[in-house]
This record gives sequence, C-alpha cells and structure tokens, in this order.
Amino acid sequence: MYNQKVMEILQNPQNVGVLRGANAVGRADSEACSDIVKFYLLIEDGKVTEAKFKTFGGATLIAVCSVVTQMIVGLSVEEVIRFNINNVLAELGELQPQKDYCLNLASQALTNAIDDYYKRLEKEAKLSENEQD
Repeated sequence: MYNQKVMEILQNPQNVGVLRGANAVGRADSEACSDIVKFYLLIEDGKVTEAKFKTFGGATLIAVCSVVTQMIVGLSVEEVIRFNINNVLAELGELQPQKDYCLNLASQALTNAIDDYYKRLEKEAKLSENEQD
C-alpha cells in the first residue's frame, strides 16, 4: 500500500502537463514496466524557473515527479546536475521496495533534460557563429 504522503500528492499533484517554451526536455522509459516520464524545464539565466512533467505510470511515479519538479525550481543548472534523487525520499517517506525504480526513472529523465539543455545551447552557439561569418 502507498504511504500517506504519496496518497496526498496523488490527490493533488503539482506541475503536471506540458510546459510551452521549455528549453530543456528529458524523457526516460522503464523497460521493466513500460512507465514513461518526461520533464519539461524552463531555464533562464542558468536557473530553473519552471518545471512540469508528464508520466505514464502509477501513484508512486506521479508523486516522485511532482516532488522533483517542486524541488528543482530555483536551482541552478549545476545544482540540478548534483541533485540527489534521494532527497525526494526525505519528502515522500519510505517507498515500497519494488517502487525504487521510480526514483531512478525520474533521475534519468532529469539528467536527459539537462543534456537536452546543453545540446540546445551548443546549437544556438553554432547558429550564432554561422550568422556572424
């Protein structure tokens, strides 16, 4: 059974949906159970100013993603890179052992979003260089 905190978040998850104008998007898929997580981040001046998520998954995954998006807003990109997904456990409390994969899935999607952000910056820099030539 889910703990009380997971159930509370499930009743009112935060930051669900697509973030229009996101400049960092990361997705992770679980081969074991077909769950999918997608994070959308808006990063301005090196800080996450807004975060949203979409998921195809159960209650624990929804709760984990909701907490992650709340925790990373206001963090610098460097802080997000160093973000310890176990901090989510401090917020949610103990999860069922078979649900630990939810933390890993969210962590991978977040990493993929930051990778996407840096790829977009590289692309913008190359375009800018080409326009100056």
